[in-house]
Amino acid sequence: MWTVIIMLIAWTVLIVLAVFLFIYNKKKERERTAALQQTAASLGWSFAPGAPLNHIPGLNRFPLFDQGHSRQIKNFMYGQAQGVKAAAFDYIYVTGSGKSQHTYYQTVIYLEPANLNLTSFSLRPEHFFDKMLSAIGFQDIDFGQRPEFSRRYRLRGENELAIRQTFNDRVLAFFELYPNTCADAGGNQLVLFRSDYRCRGEEIEGHVGFGLQLLNLLRGY
Repeated sequence: MWTVIIMLIAWTVLIVLAVFLFIYNKKKERERTAALQQTAASLGWSFAPGAPLNHIPGLNRFPLFDQGHSRQIKNFMYGQAQGVKAAAFDYIYVTGSGKSQHTYYQTVIYLEPANLNLTSFSLRPEHFFDKMLSAIGFQDIDFGQRPEFSRRYRLRGENELAIRQTFNDRVLAFFELYPNTCADAGGNQLVLFRSDYRCRGEEIEGHVGFGLQLLNLLRGY
């Protein structure tokens, strides 16, 4: 009898806790949306609480937008930054299922300058598993003159020669200063983010500025 009562109490507590967490998370998300809407206004940008995945043509060719499932774009803000078409948004996707399921949340900075044609590349922080894959032949473009960059990052892309020309010493040094940066690029599109990290509203402008610095280096300025 007491065992049944204790189990009922335990289940009731769990249900109440789950409902509380659901309501709390919804409240925090509403607060985030309101804060980012204010950020967009301060930048003179437009804002939408959500956007379809194809809102920016060509995003699906980049690795970030081709993994997991249940993909969503939220808190989409867009405008101009130093004459460059720009956007910032929350990108959410899920990997795995059941107990191994994980939901990723990251703020994405998107830049689309005119008159630029970058070779396609994907840059990610390098972890132990990546080093194992490299040891058995998976691509990882390293630079002997910049061992710190090569230690920190995994760089991939179809045209290795063009990538090596793009990643000159100034670009390599830039990424060394900002570990954990992730980047996808191709043509006149550049995507920057930190895996599973969402910027606060007051950080957005700084992250856009970071992207513009990198863009100037990639342009050869």
